[in-house]
Amino acid sequence: MRKSFLLIICFCLSMITLVAQDIHFSNYNAQPLILNPATTGLNGCDFRIGANYKAQWLGVSEGNTYRTTSVYGDFAMGKPTKFSNFGGVGISLFSDQAGDLNYNTNKVDISFAYHLMLNNRGTSSLSFGIQGGFAHRGLDQSKALFQFDPITGEPILNAIESFDADTRFYGDAGAGFLYSTSPKKNSNYFFGLALQHVNQPNISSFNINRDESERKYMKFTLHGGALIPFNNQLGIMPGFMLLKQGPTYEATLTSFFKYKLSQIPTVKTALYFGVMYRLEDAIVIATRADVKSFQIHFSYDLNLSKFTVASRGNGGPEIALVYSGCFNRKNNDRYCPAGF
Repeated sequence: MRKSFLLIICFCLSMITLVAQDIHFSNYNAQPLILNPATTGLNGCDFRIGANYKAQWLGVSEGNTYRTTSVYGDFAMGKPTKFSNFGGVGISLFSDQAGDLNYNTNKVDISFAYHLMLNNRGTSSLSFGIQGGFAHRGLDQSKALFQFDPITGEPILNAIESFDADTRFYGDAGAGFLYSTSPKKNSNYFFGLALQHVNQPNISSFNINRDESERKYMKFTLHGGALIPFNNQLGIMPGFMLLKQGPTYEATLTSFFKYKLSQIPTVKTALYFGVMYRLEDAIVIATRADVKSFQIHFSYDLNLSKFTVASRGNGGPEIALVYSGCFNRKNNDRYCPAGF
């Protein structure tokens, strides 16, 4: 019992440092509106819709108690030709559930972006985006145990501690930019920066004086990537993402190999195989298939952190489905950075 008690304490201490942090997907490019609002409307045609699902710590908790679901859609506006500047509007929703207390976060964001074409070939752009929305956090206090007997480790069921509020609503805001260029046929490079939670909303479950420790930390996201072709069918796609939120950070390096199943330029069918390394946390094995207008992503996290004592190296699976389409088939084949 004492070993179990110590494991609970260690896990709770780790959760304290994560309480003000965001959700994240391993396939971060498969949910571009969460990554950077400047990607809004920047797709291969006129609109894009997607869905993501992630399950975590399946080997630690009983049942599927750590899971994240997201859906989104974005549209390009006012681009009569692929050489024109244009705008984008999008909506993103996610729901995250963590632990046996059903600690859940639900959020909806509206994004706007403007894409400035930097040359007359439509192969280089600078994008600016803003984002705003509302979120809800809640938990089930009836399942909470606040005290343990220091000798036996058994829970004290009549503990009087409690949270002041089961739920909290708050507004949120962010902004970002993205530069992308395609200097040669079938090659692409992009670089982005996003700043989210600029208003640092209060997320405390206690009705006490608001101070810095109760507010959601601002999050800085730096990300980039490239598509470097070896020939007409094979290419490599390196990338990175750096996150900084309060006292914590995350660094991810990625590398994918892309193989087109046809040499015909208009045929988009391709397979991707890759590995991601999240510094001091996990190795992610990932694959993707492009079939006509669909993208299908799948990945699995292999945990490398100190939490492997409990997880035994098991992280969790993640799947994403993305569809891009055109209202007018004559307007297809728009410029879009590699990876999105």
